[in-house]
Amino acid sequence: WWCPAQESHSSATASVALRISSGMDTTTTTLLDGTSVLADPDLQEHTAKAGSLAVRGFFKWVTFEVLGHAVLATLCTGTSYVLFQYILNVENINVNLLPHVLIGMVLGVILVARIVNGSQQATSAAGSVIAFASTLRTVAMLSCNVSETLTINAGADHEKKATTKFRYELVRLLNLSFYCYTLMLKGLKLVTPPASLIPLEGGVMEAEVLSVVSCPTAMVCKWITSLLEEQRQAARITDQQVSVMTTELIKLMKVYQDTHGLQFTPMPAMLNGFSYFFVVVWVYSMAPVIAMMEMHDNGDLNNEGFGLGLAFSFFLALFYFGLYEAGKIIEQPLAGVVDLLPIDEMGHTLSDDLSNLVDDPNDEVPVFLPRPPDARNGKI
Repeated sequence: WWCPAQESHSSATASVALRISSGMDTTTTTLLDGTSVLADPDLQEHTAKAGSLAVRGFFKWVTFEVLGHAVLATLCTGTSYVLFQYILNVENINVNLLPHVLIGMVLGVILVARIVNGSQQATSAAGSVIAFASTLRTVAMLSCNVSETLTINAGADHEKKATTKFRYELVRLLNLSFYCYTLMLKGLKLVTPPASLIPLEGGVMEAEVLSVVSCPTAMVCKWITSLLEEQRQAARITDQQVSVMTTELIKLMKVYQDTHGLQFTPMPAMLNGFSYFFVVVWVYSMAPVIAMMEMHDNGDLNNEGFGLGLAFSFFLALFYFGLYEAGKIIEQPLAGVVDLLPIDEMGHTLSDDLSNLVDDPNDEVPVFLPRPPDARNGKI
């Protein structure tokens, strides 16, 4: 026998235990007016996970390609040094660095502009994720207008069951829409929904439809609209209330389309090709220039300037190719959002909020996407 209330209570207990075991601040403070407060544990959990994701991305720009270019540029500098001194016997080389310095400054501005542009797109996508979740919460709150008291004469028991089923289905579909939305952010397609989101009736057909359609999130919104229309026809909700909730669903679809559009927005291929070409040309043309500078200043292969020249070439190539690599977020802004936002944790929090926001006096609407238990390291 499955009891939603018991599952909700168990989920809340596990969440509290997890926060305590993870070292979060759960100390209660009493204010001057006698109010007892404590630091928001959900906010602490989200902040900690977001910070952990950010730390993982600190050196994500250090790829094998970037390191390979840095090593190759260093070898080019050393080869140029040996070539000029022992093979060509070039002496008293005087190099004008002004052209390279000016080109390097312009190139650096272009690379930074790519990073800024990509970061703005990623920030816009992150805002869309938050707006999507906020709209779902609004729809759940507005569903409180649905009540069996409008047609109490038609049969209290029948209306109570119908209203309870509506609340259950609405919260389930809202959770399912966010789940499909997060899969879209990750570049994935739903084949089989989680067991907790499968309806009590017609689950196989619903799963087949979601696996076939190109836009599962839009299909779920359509089902929510149909669910509202059923309540309107049964006179459990007024036309004005349906209109308000439909407006929120329209906002939901707009947010989805804006986010989905970022996947198909043509990336500035010309700017990317231009930047990469001149980064390669500039970095590798600097290799002989650095060698000439060291020969002019020191003139001896055994001098410590040779080692400094190699180190300078390595870090110079690492810097410019690293800037280019960091700017690749402009090509996949949604991937940057997934890397920086705790999407799964947001889904668990949203599912808990949706269950609490809906008018559920008998506690028959469960948390469809509870936080998974973790028994490792003594955590629940």
